[in-house]
Amino acid sequence: MRARRAGAGALLAALWLVGCASVPSPDAWIAGAVVTRQPVALPAPVVFEAALLRWDGDGAPPTVLARQRLDDAGAPPYALRLAYRQAQIEPGARYRVRASVSVDERRLLATERDVPVLLDPGLRRVDVLLARVPPLPATARATVALRQTWWRLVDIVDAPGAVGAPAAHAQPAHLLLHAGEARLSGSGGCNRLAGRYRLDGDRLRFIDLSASLRLCLDGGLAEAALFERLPQVAAYVQRGRMLELRASDGTPLLRLQAEERGLAPLPPAAEISQ
Repeated sequence: MRARRAGAGALLAALWLVGCASVPSPDAWIAGAVVTRQPVALPAPVVFEAALLRWDGDGAPPTVLARQRLDDAGAPPYALRLAYRQAQIEPGARYRVRASVSVDERRLLATERDVPVLLDPGLRRVDVLLARVPPLPATARATVALRQTWWRLVDIVDAPGAVGAPAAHAQPAHLLLHAGEARLSGSGGCNRLAGRYRLDGDRLRFIDLSASLRLCLDGGLAEAALFERLPQVAAYVQRGRMLELRASDGTPLLRLQAEERGLAPLPPAAEISQ
């Protein structure tokens, strides 16, 4: 009970800070239960986090509409409660809930894929299933998932300055590995990218790659380098919110950073109370 009160305090404090910033307060809630298939024992202190995301379908990064954090949460189940503003709901967008459990910023449990949610007033309940995160060297220091994360290209290794602004009316160079169907989408900063991927533990390959044929005056060098290096990728390593794609001999090829819009992650309850 104490853990739930601590988490609720963090959420209420965050909402108070939002109110102080003259932003309208949340006027709607998503509720539900967060469970595992079998009971799990977790080392303390456990942090539970959940978020409501809006995917607009134009290749842009997702927008976080709501967050929840429970410090010292203990073992599942958890009560899901995500507060959002109805004015942020847009027709045609997709809405998903994701959740994770971490200890010392190490992800131990997480949703295997984002959970669809309908935001009709009568359908604002969603139950979330957590699964164990495989203990891989490539993800031991990761704070976000590899899949269903919008990865923005920030560095083409040994090509300093190559990553610039995208072309007009194009999204920045990025990758998105879709969960459940091994499909890849993204952009080179000018042309849209599509393909598939093969993920086996620490090994990652991109196959069947294709791109649109738009001619851009800006961003061409970075796009050409990205498209040239993607077929060379054979492995990956995550650190925090960074992703490094490597060749078969371990040589770094590309570095990307997880990006999302909207609400920033909630700080621990102790930081809010100071």
